[in-house]
Order: sequence, then C-alpha cells, then structure tokens
Amino acid sequence: MIPEILSLATLVICFLSILGVVRFFGPGGLYAYTCVAVIASNIQVLKLTKYACTENPVALGTVVFSSVFAVDNILNEYYGEKTAKTNLYLSFCCYLLFAVIMEIAVLHPPIEAGECHNFHAELRNLFSPCLVLFISSIIAYVVSQFADIRTYSALKRIFGEKYISARSIFTMAISTFVDNCVFSTLAWKVLAENPVSISSLCKTYIFATYFIRLIIAVLCGPLVELSGLLVHKTKNV
Repeated sequence: MIPEILSLATLVICFLSILGVVRFFGPGGLYAYTCVAVIASNIQVLKLTKYACTENPVALGTVVFSSVFAVDNILNEYYGEKTAKTNLYLSFCCYLLFAVIMEIAVLHPPIEAGECHNFHAELRNLFSPCLVLFISSIIAYVVSQFADIRTYSALKRIFGEKYISARSIFTMAISTFVDNCVFSTLAWKVLAENPVSISSLCKTYIFATYFIRLIIAVLCGPLVELSGLLVHKTKNV
C-alpha cells in the first residue's frame, strides 16, 4: 500500500471520529478519543515510513498524535480552558496506567510451549522501549499541551470567537514544534540506548515530521470550526 494513502485514510478516520464523539458524547467522548490517540501514537512511533515528498524516513504516529492538539482546541474553544486541562490530566493518567500494565506483562517469564515463547519475544520487543518513550512523551506531551492550551486561551481572550481556524492553526504550529523537539531529543538522543546522530535526529524525527504536522494543523483549523456546529447542536438536544 502507498504510505500517503494510508496516512490520509488515518487522518480521515481521526477527523470523523472526533466529529462523531463531539456529536454524540460531548467532552467525555473527546476525553476517550484523546486517551486512545495518545496510546496508539506512542506505539506507532516505533515504526518508520517513507513518503515521496520526504528525503528521510518519517516516524509513524504523527497523524494520530497531531489530532490530539485539535481536540484540545475544540475543548478550549467550546467548553473552556479548564476542560482542556482535564483532558490533559486524564490522558496522562491513562497512558501511565497503560505503560505500567504492559511493563508488568513483559516481566512475566516466558513459557516454553510451542508458540508462546515467540509471542513473549514479540511483546518484549514491542514494549521494551516503552519506559523510555513514556518518560520522553509525557514530558513533551505535558509541556506542549500546556503551551497549546495557554496560547489558544490567550488568543481567544484577544480575538473572542473570531478567527477560530486561524487561531487553531497558529496554536498547533507552535505546540507541535515544541512537542517534536522535546520528545525527539529525549527519546532518540538523551535517553536512548543507541542514540541517533544529530543529523538523523533533526532530519528524520524533528523537521520531517514537523512539515507533516504543519499540513495537519492547516487541515485541523476547519475541523475545530466545524465541531462548533455539532457542539451547539448537541447542547440544544
């Protein structure tokens, strides 16, 4: 399958899911979506893909994780800054719980019985770096999410209900760059068992994915504005 088509399909699924949970579940649905997206994206980041428009491989998880910032903006815009912060705290706790449970599962000794040992090895290979990724992602996530929430709230106080798409795009451009820099530097350089080179860090993990995140940010602007129609419709039900 063509990577660009797969990523586009992922983006469409994310957008439809966000609109769906806004319509039928309100902020509670957005909380649930964020928890799933944070966990999924931190597993996907272990795999690289290659786009025709990029010279170097790109870490997966970029599309799914970028949508979380759009969710924050939706919550901030239509439910308030406090609700957006609740989303951050809840997703933090969910990923912490997931990481702890999986680390305990990996610690169970394998059983030498047919394919069971092979499954243990695959589980270990998948979640062995989970602790390093958890530390890196949580630090980056908290820093970037607070940057997103504070920036969006400041712009909202200045412009009121105007320029929703532009405010969302500008905020995501800043917060996703912060997340990219902090997470990539910690996960693949500072805390990594086999650190990547500075060149690879910048080209593959920071700038290559940030270019994609900018594209997603532009697409998320109208999504935040469209969500407002569903929010008002839900409140009127």
